[in-house]
Amino acid sequence: MECSHKKISKKKVQKEIFNMIFETKTSVCDNCGAYLRDRGYEKKYMHWLEELYKTRRNKFQTQCYFSKNLIRCAEAYLEDYPGISTTIFIRGLVTVYFNIIDRDAKKSARLELLLDNEIYNSFSNDKDRKKVNIQFKPKMIIELMAISELLEIGPSIVVEEVVLKLMTAITSQDKKLREFWENEIRGYLDMFLKAA
Repeated sequence: MECSHKKISKKKVQKEIFNMIFETKTSVCDNCGAYLRDRGYEKKYMHWLEELYKTRRNKFQTQCYFSKNLIRCAEAYLEDYPGISTTIFIRGLVTVYFNIIDRDAKKSARLELLLDNEIYNSFSNDKDRKKVNIQFKPKMIIELMAISELLEIGPSIVVEEVVLKLMTAITSQDKKLREFWENEIRGYLDMFLKAA
């Protein structure tokens, strides 16, 4: 039975994230108990997260493992961007993926179709790996957590998968994949890196 949320009252609600509790008042359906989060709720929640980010940045990190070869390829790419660290580059890849590729079904499908499986597998199957901590801003970590919950995998696995795909596109010599990279993605990543 679907509730129409006709009987609503303001109540104090709690949301747990990072083993911490956010608490505020919002509209709650008296019939089904659903939180009817409005702009006010979202604004308070994001403000709380921003304040938390200032004091507890470690809560906004993912701990990933990448092949050392992938890291070397990333460092080679960054030769044109002095002063940009590998972790900022990885954050840029994830940001570009979720804001440009994942939001466009055609681009996402095209990337999947063109992926060079040999390179992808060489990065993913390499046992010589390095731990990398990547810090994200509150909005991006919330998005990563939502995606990981939907896919039933950890946020670090989501990040690793995205980075593997885009590093495959960057390093592949396949003509169609290179054209896709140059025409559809590279400009956005360049903008991100120049801004960083």
